[in-house]
Amino acid sequence: MAKSLPAHLTYKTALVLLPPSSIAAPIDRIRGTYDKHFKRWPAHINLLYPFLSEPSEPSGHGNGSQSSLKPDIRARIISAIKDIRPFQISLEADPPGVFHHGPNSTTVWLGPTTQSVQQLHAALQKEFPEVNADRRPFTPHLSVGQAKSQVRVDKLKMLTTKTVMDHTLLTSGLLEKPGSTPLEEAIPIALYWDVEYVYVIERHGSKDRFKVVEAIKLAE
Repeated sequence: MAKSLPAHLTYKTALVLLPPSSIAAPIDRIRGTYDKHFKRWPAHINLLYPFLSEPSEPSGHGNGSQSSLKPDIRARIISAIKDIRPFQISLEADPPGVFHHGPNSTTVWLGPTTQSVQQLHAALQKEFPEVNADRRPFTPHLSVGQAKSQVRVDKLKMLTTKTVMDHTLLTSGLLEKPGSTPLEEAIPIALYWDVEYVYVIERHGSKDRFKVVEAIKLAE
């Protein structure tokens, strides 16, 4: 059960990085089977979570459910990232990372190798010091699934590595289709991602799926 939060914070909002569809697709093929949060969360890297309560407000007129980011929160995010230019990260999958939550609970994840994500997080955390419910050291990661035994952890890690390898070979033209035999090439088993935006996402109910409220571009 999630711990209780002060009134200004909520588990229903987050400030995140969202991968492009080109690499979200192979990740979601794994998540659809192994990630218990698949129906509620898109593939993502959390920057600040939990985040501020009610960061959005209704926009437009009529009966639509559109909402937009509150101007003061948008201004604070823009201020925090004004000196951070777009950057590339690689999500390494050889091997994937793991978090052990207990004897029967492990999360398998992909982690970015660059320090730019840590720098981005630090800038946002400095701007939002009141977003302080998670006191653990920041470890940027993109979760792909959970497993309850070491055998299943190993299976999920192997599947993740193979899925990323197949995607890498396909996009590089070295593999015609998943499952065929690749050429012997020493290429990194990683997903590359040009980070240009940070996203505020929100859900209304604890079982609802997160939706993007706004994407805010990094500095030019």
